[in-house]
Amino acid sequence: MLVLVGALLVSYIFPLGYFFFLKNGHKEDEEYQKDCWKTLLRGLLLGFPVFGFSFACNIIFALLTKDRSFPVLKALFSAFVLMALSEELMKYLNAGKTMKKNHEKVSCLDLLSFTCISAIGFELMEAVFYLIESNAGQILVRGITNMHASFGLIMGSIIGKGYKKGRKNPVPLGIFIPTLIHGFYDLCLTEAFEGADWTLLAVPIAAACLILNIYFIFFIRKARKDPYYTDPLFPENG
Repeated sequence: MLVLVGALLVSYIFPLGYFFFLKNGHKEDEEYQKDCWKTLLRGLLLGFPVFGFSFACNIIFALLTKDRSFPVLKALFSAFVLMALSEELMKYLNAGKTMKKNHEKVSCLDLLSFTCISAIGFELMEAVFYLIESNAGQILVRGITNMHASFGLIMGSIIGKGYKKGRKNPVPLGIFIPTLIHGFYDLCLTEAFEGADWTLLAVPIAAACLILNIYFIFFIRKARKDPYYTDPLFPENG
């Protein structure tokens, strides 16, 4: 057990390092610093609304299918709705609360940071539960790939650029894309399709998430000097 706890603590290094990297985007802004911490802490508690949403969706699915057995449909529903959509939606709502508070000054880069920080909070909490069913190697890989953070980066990037381009509501697309990737990854780890082993397909997805995390470090450092990403998204409401 001590080995697993040690692996868990080591797995926190990259996600927490990413959090401090994002939080330090506005070192001089104490309010921003507080908002980052609040977003992270709320992310740690997202397991509760995720469970509630999944529970409600599961009841609806059971009522619609009744006693009929649809193993493939059930696997798809479980991966894309109960696991992926429930988590990505709650991560957005958490970040959205912070964005709403700072509506008049939030920038494209701030939006990206808040969605990522929300995801990091959830990642830190979820990793604890994996102590029960994972080994030290899997726990370390989860921390290194930082997958939830990458989903948050994708979400924030899509939504922020959507607003920049004048789209009225880019949020649904911003939630849908990471949900699609997340759901497919979870589906690859299930035994939904008899005789088909998709486990290996999850490996390139995890690797891509790690690469995406690294790419965004360089992108964000450069974007901090670009008014396109640092100017308020909604100046007309200021």
